[in-house]
Amino acid sequence: MSFRNRSKPPNPSKIVLPITPMLDMTFQLLFFFVVNFKPTPEALIEGQLDLALPSQAAVANPNNQKENPDKHEEVDVEFKSDLTVKVRPALNTGEISSLFLMTADGKEEPIEGGLKDLQAKLAERRAAGGAGMKSNIKVQAGGKLKVRAMMQVTDACRKAGYENVSMVPPEDFQAR
Repeated sequence: MSFRNRSKPPNPSKIVLPITPMLDMTFQLLFFFVVNFKPTPEALIEGQLDLALPSQAAVANPNNQKENPDKHEEVDVEFKSDLTVKVRPALNTGEISSLFLMTADGKEEPIEGGLKDLQAKLAERRAAGGAGMKSNIKVQAGGKLKVRAMMQVTDACRKAGYENVSMVPPEDFQAR
């Protein structure tokens, strides 16, 4: 058997890909996107949103709002609740720093064990209150608290048996 008789394949591929220009273009595109990338600040992601609900008059009569678009009535709707959960955030991280349970008469009771202890205390209060205990509770969080932490507190309230969880403006809130 002789190795001299081996020849090239009968139909070699004639397509040649120039890799150098493709690499040059890839690096130019990469450089363009790196230079123009501007991440959104955390304040816009986890910050306070400036929202307003429609007034009760607008909800009761939606046609009136269309007739008088410049006339806005502000009606304060009070959400009745016996308990308020106060959440204070850590300044640098926005996570939960401390929890307090405030009664309707303004007495604050610190919650030491975090969300699990909060849920247990709320369930205990609800069971001790009997059938007269309302299913409403308010949550007042600091302005720097992250949304994820706020949802964890809301979930703890719901797991404790409170069906209606309302948000209250933070103590450091300044109306514009």
